[in-house]
This record gives sequence, C-alpha cells and structure tokens, in this order.
Amino acid sequence: MDGGRTVTVRVRLAGLVGAALVLAACSSGTSEVTLGPDTVSGSSVGGHVHHVALDGTDLLLGTHDGVWRQPEGRAPEPVSQPPFDVMGLALTGDRMLASGHPGPQMDAPADLGLIASTDGGATWSSVSLLGEVDFHRLTAAGDVVMGVAAADGALLRSDDAGVTWSVISGVPAIDVAVDPQDPDGAMATTEDGVIVSADGGRTWTAATSAPLVWLLAWTDGTVYGVGEDGVVHASVDGGRTWTARGSLPAAAMALAADGDRVVAYVGGTVLESTDGGETFVARVTDLPT
Repeated sequence: MDGGRTVTVRVRLAGLVGAALVLAACSSGTSEVTLGPDTVSGSSVGGHVHHVALDGTDLLLGTHDGVWRQPEGRAPEPVSQPPFDVMGLALTGDRMLASGHPGPQMDAPADLGLIASTDGGATWSSVSLLGEVDFHRLTAAGDVVMGVAAADGALLRSDDAGVTWSVISGVPAIDVAVDPQDPDGAMATTEDGVIVSADGGRTWTAATSAPLVWLLAWTDGTVYGVGEDGVVHASVDGGRTWTARGSLPAAAMALAADGDRVVAYVGGTVLESTDGGETFVARVTDLPT
C-alpha cells in the first residue's frame, strides 16, 4: 500500500480475532471484581466498548457510539461529534488516531481508513485510506503508526504520521504494539504466539519464551500482554522474557497502559491497576456489552 493504494493480503484475521475476542465476550463474568474508591457507572455510554486508552489520568473509551472520556471519579462523557463506530484507537502526542465505520450522521464510505483528532476526540479529519481500510488495531509512537487491517489481517506501517502506508507483513496478526522509546521496535500477537521486530517490521522473529497472549500494550520500557486466561504478563526486555503480574477475572477485550497504570476492558467493566498489573479494581461498571 503506497500513497493510499491498497495491496490486498488475504489471511485469516477475522477468524483469529473471533477466536480470541469472542472468548472474552463469552467469559465476561465480573463477580470477582473489587470496586475502587472512585468506581462509577458507565450505563450512560451509548454503545459497546471496542477499545480503551489512557490520556493522563483520563480514561478513553472507543465505542460503537464514538469516543467517550471518563475523568477519574466522574461518569463517562461523549466527546465525538458526530459519533462513529470506533474500531481502532491510539494516542500519540496531542493527536488521537482512530479507524472504524461512520455513524448515522456521517456521509462517508463504510471504512473510514485513518482519521485523526487534535482536540481530544471532539472533531475528526481524514488522514488516509478512506473507503479502503478498516483498522481494528492501531498503535503509534511519534510519526510511526502501525495497524492491523480487518479485511485481510495485514500489518501496515506508516512513517509519516499515517499519510502513506506499506504492508510490512503478511503474518495474520491479532494485535500490534510499537516501542514508544524506539519506533523500530515492534511486537505483534498471532495465533501461534508473539513475534517481535527490531527493524520496523521488515523482519520478524518468534518470541519463543512469550506466553500465548492476544492483546498488547507497550509503555515506558514495559510490554503488557493478556491472553484468554486473563493472566497479565509483562516483559521489560522487549519480549525476550516475561513474568506473570496479576490476573483479570476473565479474558480482556481491550488493554492499555501508561507507566504502572494498566486498564483492561472485561465484559462490561473497565478494570484499572496502578501497580503494573499486579492488582486491579473496577473503574467503570455497567458498560453496554
């Protein structure tokens, strides 16, 4: 894909994501969740959650009904005008990046490509690939953006803030993360395990010691990973070695981290850890599933 033209790589992403994330939906019990001192209800949120992100201490929810912001101790508030179906969400500097499908008030193709906001998610503009790609996973560091294309599972990379793209791997990926300290470092999850790259995704190596995880979050030298068993794993050496930190009550459908703060979406509840994934309490409950 170069200059916005699509190179199709047909792989089995839909099946992989289905196998990974439907497990989360089917095992979404939260009876073991501990309520935090600032736990709030998310019953006002208009659509089910696809992604979570952290913007300082604020929690961002990428939902079927747009982006919602939840300051600590307060109810989530809608910010996207007009709302859209947020299938991919990432933050880099003062930019918010997203992908997905238009809302009923939007006149746009079914696939939004890459869109960006510089006002906290209130308004959005098209960057590239409009009508061509739907990213179900996005990650960014500086001007480097990587994403997993939903239609064919290819890993795509942009080095100019999402304006032009290249297909960097035909490996069917489930999730992808970029090292925020060195954007040439990348990691992806596949049906067969974690793979890592030190050259921007041109070549990949299997992380043979890694646990089988589906979701990734890379922050400040630490990569967090969560699999279908809900165990939170962490690597501080780029994926060479991993340790189990803590456990979620069920498989997560979304994961994000900022330093020692880790958030995971589990069946209607966003759980938050402030100790690097060792313990979690509920931050937002009663979200639509």
